[in-house]
Amino acid sequence: MIKRTLGLLLALVLLWGGLCAEAEEKGEFPALNDAGFLDSGEFVWEDEENGVWRYASETLRIEIFRREQTKPARVWYEAEIFCAEGSEGPRMVANDPENWKSSTGYPHKIARKNGTVLAVSSDFGMWRLRKKIRNPGILIRNGKVWSDKTRKKNAKGFPNLDCLAIWPDGDMKVFYSDEKKAEEYLADGAVDVLAFGPILIRDGKLNEDALNKYGTSHAERTAVGMVEKGHYFFMMLEGRIKRSKGDGIRFLAEKLLDKGCTVGFNLDGGDTSCIVFMGHQLCKMQNGKKNKPSRATSDILGVGHSDLLPTVSDPW
Repeated sequence: MIKRTLGLLLALVLLWGGLCAEAEEKGEFPALNDAGFLDSGEFVWEDEENGVWRYASETLRIEIFRREQTKPARVWYEAEIFCAEGSEGPRMVANDPENWKSSTGYPHKIARKNGTVLAVSSDFGMWRLRKKIRNPGILIRNGKVWSDKTRKKNAKGFPNLDCLAIWPDGDMKVFYSDEKKAEEYLADGAVDVLAFGPILIRDGKLNEDALNKYGTSHAERTAVGMVEKGHYFFMMLEGRIKRSKGDGIRFLAEKLLDKGCTVGFNLDGGDTSCIVFMGHQLCKMQNGKKNKPSRATSDILGVGHSDLLPTVSDPW
């Protein structure tokens, strides 16, 4: 079992004595306030052997479970996220905000560089821009429009370039590829817009047409869902390795719906697919080895900030 209790957690142990020490020993969260967060400091728990990871601070609480089944072989990760009211929710975290299209890095290194607590893969939009794809999708990062060209709704080809829009207050909404123009997103106050898709869940209902049409092969998958503002799920399914064959996009869509998500969105999968916690990639990639990083990218979808992460140059 890997137990990592760092810096500010020690202060909590000293403050709460036996109560917090007992929580640390079991890996459970220390005493939380009525809002579900710590009054001060940070708590980090990593138990790779049993597939449990936890984080808590004054504004953020995260709990991650690695789930496994044998027939058929699947391994996936479910991360439940709570953000305090008025705090920052999930956001796009760039390797280099000024050179978003051209600057890439491995997701775990982007997380370390920015101190991002939890992250998953994004839409890999910069690749479509660099390849000069005719319709890269509507791509907005931190209020800057990188592309306003997209496909028509229900166009052939995968990804279908549906959009996930993110607001500063933590709200998330999903839209069909051509439902809004870039200027409309900005006018509505969205700061980040991802183009990949398809929409998995909208208004609490599965997008059955898309689930039957797109992404039906067995592969790695990544998805994000929102129950309500301040309550989210990040999920990642390993694929094309012995312990996990992967699946179509429906697999995570149904998991998100079971968790109560009213919004669900499919992010880039395959070799781009990943989940990173406290600067460490949790998932195994195609060669089945944990120390193989996922594909380098320009940004990640992340939440939370901590100074407890390793540096970019620290060992894997």
